[in-house]
Amino acid sequence: MPHILMVLDHAYPPDLRVENEVYTLNKAGFEVTLLSIGPDSRPIVEQSGLARIVRSRIPAQMRNKMRGLAGSLPFLDLYLARTIRKLHKSYHFDAIHAHDLYLFGACIRIGKKQGLPVVGDMHENWVEALKHYKWSTTIPGKWVINLKKWEALEMTWSTEVHHLIVVIEEMAERLRERGISESAMTVVPNTIRLDDFAAWPIEPIAGFEDSVPRLIYTGGMDRHRGLEDVIQALPHVITQFPDVEVLMVGDGAVRSELESLAIRENIQQHIVFTGWQDQKKVKSYLALADVGIIPHKKTVHTDHTIPHKLFHYMYMGLPSVVSNCRPLERIVEEVGCGAVYPSGSPRKLADQLCMLLGDAALRNRLSDAGKEAVATSYNWDATATGLVEVYSRLLGTKPLE
Repeated sequence: MPHILMVLDHAYPPDLRVENEVYTLNKAGFEVTLLSIGPDSRPIVEQSGLARIVRSRIPAQMRNKMRGLAGSLPFLDLYLARTIRKLHKSYHFDAIHAHDLYLFGACIRIGKKQGLPVVGDMHENWVEALKHYKWSTTIPGKWVINLKKWEALEMTWSTEVHHLIVVIEEMAERLRERGISESAMTVVPNTIRLDDFAAWPIEPIAGFEDSVPRLIYTGGMDRHRGLEDVIQALPHVITQFPDVEVLMVGDGAVRSELESLAIRENIQQHIVFTGWQDQKKVKSYLALADVGIIPHKKTVHTDHTIPHKLFHYMYMGLPSVVSNCRPLERIVEEVGCGAVYPSGSPRKLADQLCMLLGDAALRNRLSDAGKEAVATSYNWDATATGLVEVYSRLLGTKPLE
């Protein structure tokens, strides 16, 4: 059985994208070992689900520093190269799969030494993301981040890996414009695995009334997420729907700033910050809501990625109000499952939210369209076939029937 080493720089599980990839590759006849780097109290070696997990336990602060310096100093490269070399002696891999750009360099280095093909999986536009994350735009992070070097490394590493996986067509288009050939890339979007998601229970959550109009955002809280649009839009929504409630399900670097902004706007009683929730429990929060929101700031970063949450909203029949980031706008308008507003315009966001909250028939039509699109097109089984084809070509195998 061909054996793939996946490299990930955080605790695993959970990670929806990685879990889905492991599932698909295992189903197609590939063995997967996953090297998980970061703080984790679970066993160093463990069979979890369909993958063997090998945990390289290092403090979060050390891991974060190595990640941030990966474009300037090769500490992460050296650490990973040594770790992967030892693992290869024990388990013997046939290929290496690097999750995110900053891991490409180390995997390419050891891949060349061991004669192993390397697949680079770009979860996002990392170089552009560095311009928006709080840690990389504030002291001391911004002192050591060299964006010009990162831009050069993106192209160097993208051409040195044997194949690139990207999350959305807009990212593939961007890389084609920079000289990466279409045949060198495969698009594997962040869609959901239907049977897995369907099995997650919907359980009652205490303290929430069914009759309240409710909006929801799920996921991380950083500057590029545009969540201030939601808070600044809410006073306008309250004028039409005085009992409206917003669920902010997640956490992140700017959560305290958002909570302070809600207090300044005097609408804190309308917002519930739940903190991080187990992914399976998020489904129960989605079941409480009437409309899902994705207010990402329109940047070069967000124009080239797609969040899982859009497909979660669609599956759950939630009409989505999204900012005009290219992939979000394209999919929502193509499917007809929500409304689009211009990023950075809270008042126009408020108008779209009020329109949907005030029109149950429209919400039902958008809901049906979203559910139909996920069932037929925007689901993992329909969009992940290219992943198996990549490894079948690289390793000279054929996927199992």
